[in-house]
Amino acid sequence: MTSSTVSQLDELSTPEPTTVEKLRGLPWSILSNAANTIFSQFTFFGSTFVLFLSYLNMDKTQIGFLLSLIPFAGLVALFISSWVARFGFKRTYIVFFGLRKVITIGLLLTPWVAANWGSQGLLLFITLIMGGFALSRAVAETGFYPWVQEYIPNSVRGKYSAQNSIYTTLVGLGSVAVAGYVLDRTPGSLSGYMGLISAGLIFGFISVWAASRIPGGAAVKAESVPSPWRGMAIAARDRNFMRYLVGAALITLGVVPMGSFLPLYMQEVVGLSEGQTVLLQSGALVGNLVSSLPWGWASDRYGSKPVMISGLVLKILLPVLWFTMPRESEMSFYVAMGIAVLLGISDMAWGIGAGRLLFVSVVPPEKKLEYMPLHYAWVGTIGGLSQLLGGILIDLFVGIDGTLFGFALNAYSPLFALGFVLTVATTLLLMGMRADNVFGVGEFAGMFFRGNPFLAVNALVRYYMAKDERSTISVTERLGLTKSPLAVDELVEALQDPRFNVRIEAIISVARMPADPRLTAALLEVLKGTELALKAMAAWALGRIGDKDALPALREELDSPYLSIRAQSARALGALRDRTLIPELRARLRVEKDKGLQMAYASALGNMRAEEAVPDLLSLLDQMQNPGARLELALSLARILGQEHVFVGLLRQMREDPDTATAQALGNFRRRIERVRILGRSHVEELAAATDAFGRGRRVEAIQLMCLALRALPPGAMTPVGARILTECLRQLETSGTAHMEYLLLTLHVLEVACTV
Repeated sequence: MTSSTVSQLDELSTPEPTTVEKLRGLPWSILSNAANTIFSQFTFFGSTFVLFLSYLNMDKTQIGFLLSLIPFAGLVALFISSWVARFGFKRTYIVFFGLRKVITIGLLLTPWVAANWGSQGLLLFITLIMGGFALSRAVAETGFYPWVQEYIPNSVRGKYSAQNSIYTTLVGLGSVAVAGYVLDRTPGSLSGYMGLISAGLIFGFISVWAASRIPGGAAVKAESVPSPWRGMAIAARDRNFMRYLVGAALITLGVVPMGSFLPLYMQEVVGLSEGQTVLLQSGALVGNLVSSLPWGWASDRYGSKPVMISGLVLKILLPVLWFTMPRESEMSFYVAMGIAVLLGISDMAWGIGAGRLLFVSVVPPEKKLEYMPLHYAWVGTIGGLSQLLGGILIDLFVGIDGTLFGFALNAYSPLFALGFVLTVATTLLLMGMRADNVFGVGEFAGMFFRGNPFLAVNALVRYYMAKDERSTISVTERLGLTKSPLAVDELVEALQDPRFNVRIEAIISVARMPADPRLTAALLEVLKGTELALKAMAAWALGRIGDKDALPALREELDSPYLSIRAQSARALGALRDRTLIPELRARLRVEKDKGLQMAYASALGNMRAEEAVPDLLSLLDQMQNPGARLELALSLARILGQEHVFVGLLRQMREDPDTATAQALGNFRRRIERVRILGRSHVEELAAATDAFGRGRRVEAIQLMCLALRALPPGAMTPVGARILTECLRQLETSGTAHMEYLLLTLHVLEVACTV
């Protein structure tokens, strides 16, 4: 090791690093992981190594045995956790992380051993190399897990996992491409494998150097180290922790054997070449790459559990797809690559979700010395068993024959069946985990089916890239247009933006969104604030989104000293149909002198369909002179009658050609009356004459004839409310003629929706 590395190891007596120091060390962690990815792909953990063992003429059971040595070594954590804590988590990791690279150098002697010691000697040699590597790895990772829980802040754990995945995936893609190229250029030769191992070792030592730059991992004083067995007994009584361990065991038994022997399945059954088989890893890495940031972002925002379960649901599909994929076909490679991408996406969801869940919710930071060794040993034991089980299972069913649903069975079919069953079981088990999730799994999945998730993701990216007020306002508008729950957090943040115009746009955008408790709470904060313009808009927005939780706050604002806020609060209460306020609003309307508040109370009563308020609204309509206000009052009365769309439709028609629209509506009513014969012949003729007069533009004459005929309607022909409004409309029409067309519009609406015959 370099002097720099030694100095880093000596800095272990300091207290836990600050968050700033931790954040400064994360790039070194990513560099270490990226370099180690190359080492892993070229040595023990990629498809290359399985193909290497197969090239050495080892059978499936032997391959499974060798692969099992690495996870089985995790059992050592049970016995060394106290020593690791006293020696220092970082020091332990760096020393044994480097030692395992030194041991790997022995693989370069494989050609010499194969030539001089035969197959049995070669198996023993590879076993010793892998055993030494596995033991060093287990000791290193016994220190690594408590250390990584310390040096990654929980607030950015999902983001870090995503960024780390991007870099390691890009490096992995390059590694897989190089490995595939080398093996295709050196078929039937050990030289290609030796070259890859040599290159991997160089990057392995770079990884060790980079890891030495990460802060934290100091040694724990001897008196502070708990008894390992007593501590693990405490951890074993934690039901949530044990559920997690059982789930980890099931998924490991289900998916690890499939992943380990998938390269051989692709070669022996599907018919892919050695190079194509190695290149399939690039598909999984692409899946990692495209999904890492979304999964990391989602886990930090919505919690670990929904992301973890999403990964498991995707994993359920994998064994089915592998079993049913085309074999010995030109399409086989492309289908396999597509499934590999899905594998990468599911791996990333499970890795980020389950990893974050472990460090944030399952393992208390103050008890990491008790929990982590048990976790690592358990996962290692199950991982080793899974590798052995996979190899034995394939050799056991090597002669299997037959078909299932038209698909040929083979030695790998039981492996896929086991994977499917155990993944389903894991999903059902972990659904009941106690976790840090903000939303349930169903709610999380539903977010991607409400609104426009694609537009929402695009808007979220633009939101964080916006550099000035104008662009931020534009993106905030987009967030509201998505109507997606994915945009809620950004809209809440925009409501607190220091720029006034951004806050205004945020309120408008929130009003476009479906009801959400977080948005309601954020608007209520604005309503309780001191910015008058925003308070009034917040009241309006609360009415528009329709969340009943806003009712108490809006009722309080009816007594605000500011008229605009009282008016918007009243309108919002009307939009929310708070009928308990009908008596109070009627009382306020009768004594109010401000025209704006009068209109607000009237509009609210209309939305509440307050039939008892009809006399008040008719009286206000008689007094009001403003044309726009008069039309709104007519609409409030129409709402009380019902079928608002009929009123609006009549209004649009009358704006284009009032006489023709009136003639058509009156003619339709006359034909209905003729069928039930509730008017005398003379009055029916008056209606016909009125219709004709409207059609010819003789409006004054038409109104007089219409009023004569309609006054003759029997009492039961209209609903009580309709009759009350019709009587007043006819009186006003007879008095003012065509001066106030709102009465004619209301009359036609009454005839359309309030007639009982």
